[in-house]
Amino acid sequence: MAIEYIDGIRLYRTLTAGLRRVVSRQDYLNKINVFPVPDGDTGTNMAFTLTSIEEGIQDNIYSDIHQTSMAIADSALDGARGNSGAILAQFFVGFADGISENKTLNLTQFAKAMLVAQKYAYDALVKPKEGTILSVIKAWCLKIYELAKTSNDFQDSMRKALDMAQIALDHTPDQLSVLAKAGVVDAGAQGFVDMLSGIQDYIDSGEVTQVKLSVLDISQNVASETNEKYRYCTECIVVGKDIQRRTLQEQLSSIGDSIVLAGMKSKAKIHIHTDYPQKVFDLCKSYGQISGEKTDDMIKQQKDTQSSHEAIAVIVDSTCDLPEDLFELYNIHMVPARLNFGDTHYVDKVSLNTDEFWEEIASNPIHPNTSQPSPGTFRRQYQFLCSHYESAISIHVPQSLSGTFQSALTASKSIKEFPIHVVDTANGSVGNGLIAIRTAEAIEAKKSFDQVKKIVEKTIENTKIYIGLETLDSVVKGGRVSPTVKKIVNLLRINPILTITKDGIKTIGKTFGHKNKAEKFIRFLEKQLPTDKPFRIAIANAKVGDIAKKWEKELMNNSGADKVILTEIGPALGVHSGRGALAVAIQTLDDGLNT
Repeated sequence: MAIEYIDGIRLYRTLTAGLRRVVSRQDYLNKINVFPVPDGDTGTNMAFTLTSIEEGIQDNIYSDIHQTSMAIADSALDGARGNSGAILAQFFVGFADGISENKTLNLTQFAKAMLVAQKYAYDALVKPKEGTILSVIKAWCLKIYELAKTSNDFQDSMRKALDMAQIALDHTPDQLSVLAKAGVVDAGAQGFVDMLSGIQDYIDSGEVTQVKLSVLDISQNVASETNEKYRYCTECIVVGKDIQRRTLQEQLSSIGDSIVLAGMKSKAKIHIHTDYPQKVFDLCKSYGQISGEKTDDMIKQQKDTQSSHEAIAVIVDSTCDLPEDLFELYNIHMVPARLNFGDTHYVDKVSLNTDEFWEEIASNPIHPNTSQPSPGTFRRQYQFLCSHYESAISIHVPQSLSGTFQSALTASKSIKEFPIHVVDTANGSVGNGLIAIRTAEAIEAKKSFDQVKKIVEKTIENTKIYIGLETLDSVVKGGRVSPTVKKIVNLLRINPILTITKDGIKTIGKTFGHKNKAEKFIRFLEKQLPTDKPFRIAIANAKVGDIAKKWEKELMNNSGADKVILTEIGPALGVHSGRGALAVAIQTLDDGLNT
């Protein structure tokens, strides 16, 4: 029996079948991702975008197809990730606009709406490229429109249009030489065809079926070069009264490339590859209120995709302080927190580095606060990693100080069949840095997932952080210490030495007198150094680098430490420590790893 119309409920059910097919295929899509950047995340981004639709409207499904399509478009904009995800979002926006006020659609009306959707998808890019998802969208939409001239049957027409989409997909390597060289089709185009296949199977059977993944061995085919033109895949949402999308596109062109601008006059999703994420965010602020700021390090992603790594991934949040070269050496992934100076928001260590942070602190009368990464941010990171690793250890600042641990834990529970051990370290800054390094060393030693978890537990016991502050001004402003305590401390000329535990920040020692506070702190620390066990030290400073370097030299010459690491206190901790602080972590190495 022919299907002669669709309404909002049918649209939702068929789209759900399609998006679940893409989710089941995301690992494969990641593996064939070579264009525009071989960063191995197309499948993850498309799955995240489409899943956001299901999650966003599942409690608000209307029989009215116009209402449902508008809800789909809005959820797609909110959840759009990556180049292909943003194009998909704009496709759904165009479809919603093309429906007009219709409550149901016959095939002719559906076909006309799809032509609008196809036009919107192309308009989202400054320079549309054939051989991509756009080519498949166009081939499919045009075929639907052609068939609607002589048919009113959705089932038969959708099947024939799917065949045309498959032909267009197979043709993508002929249109893009990078695909031909890698021996693959375009990943975004493949994802769109997968979505259509899931939809068609549902129309034919009424059931959501899973796809057996191809056995194609592409490990040697995918391009090995790293595209380092721009580092960050940057995204945000802007909401305003009259967003001039074309003008915004032109302005963004001077900051980066791979620009996709999806949305409407009141709401737009921006995707761009750039070295200057904050410039993107500042520009978008001139058009309205921004949210959903995201930056992915494409260089890091490409190295994960193209290099041989260990089976277990190591993830930290940006309260972990380590030199950049050690993040690279030990292949440690970072999920950034956010810093907020009133209504001005920054992505920690990405759109605001340490030097820029101290300049902002000095000039801005508003004391900043921090906000933890959302569960969605962690979920995106985990989804990407599950395509390249067998499991993950996620290392974070304690629950008593931040909601970061809970965000990571919540996200980990949504990732099925990918073991993620989320760790509350009872530590922070360089303490978490040393814990992450030791975890990476256990992974390099080919320890099993369960063995690594046990070593991490022991490492946490063996790692202690000590924090010395120049003043208590910042911790008072941040609400960590009361003004009364500050008055008493200043009156008695006490310099508290702090540590981090599962219960929060605690006083672990003190020195006296306001002169040479840092030197007195260092002499205190020297008494804490082990004398009968191997150990290592990490030192982070807040604009007292000369003092830190002097002590580093003394330690390297006299202490017998296995490793001495010197770095800066990052913005996330600097908010609370203030200028002049030192954070020192001491870690004993009697965890059984080297025996």
